[in-house]
Amino acid sequence: MRLGLDLRGEPDADRRRSLAMEADRLGLWAVLVGRPGRPAVIEAAALATETEHVHLGVWLDGGTAHPTTLAEEVAILDHLSRRRALAVVDGTAAVVGHVERLLAGEIVDGVALTPPPAQTRVTVWAAADLEPVGLTGDLDRDRVTIDRLRDGGTTHAIVTWPGPLRVLARHLASRAAGPGFPDLVAEMADTVDQPGDA
Repeated sequence: MRLGLDLRGEPDADRRRSLAMEADRLGLWAVLVGRPGRPAVIEAAALATETEHVHLGVWLDGGTAHPTTLAEEVAILDHLSRRRALAVVDGTAAVVGHVERLLAGEIVDGVALTPPPAQTRVTVWAAADLEPVGLTGDLDRDRVTIDRLRDGGTTHAIVTWPGPLRVLARHLASRAAGPGFPDLVAEMADTVDQPGDA
């Protein structure tokens, strides 16, 4: 299972930027941005210039713009991010399907995206299918949550996390990747971590 970080609840833009850069450095799969009144694609485009590996998920309100406009914005983000764009669409099944089909290169209602996304097919989720999971910061409880999701067949999860990102990456993202991750390795890394290390 791949683990991503939900940044939508962080009100400070500089903090969201810092967290996205740290998530990129620590090897998290994705970050998710977007809140009402804040253009998610513009923020993700700015993050694309400051990150190299982390996927940039945008939470799109399917009721605020035409699906073609939303798909065009994601396609441009996909080019800016060098094929790291993801979309989470909060809207009806028809809106989600419209965006998804356009981002897969299909012609929808006589419209094709120009330019098309850089990826062959941009991943699009309906918001209801990728509801963020609230982690607590209590590693014992959060390990149970991660194990339950992973063992239940969840392939991708976006989480909220109250603690240091290195703890999330070290203890839970690794565990999410497979059931055989030895907790001892993460605990040993914690003991050699020096204050001030990122």
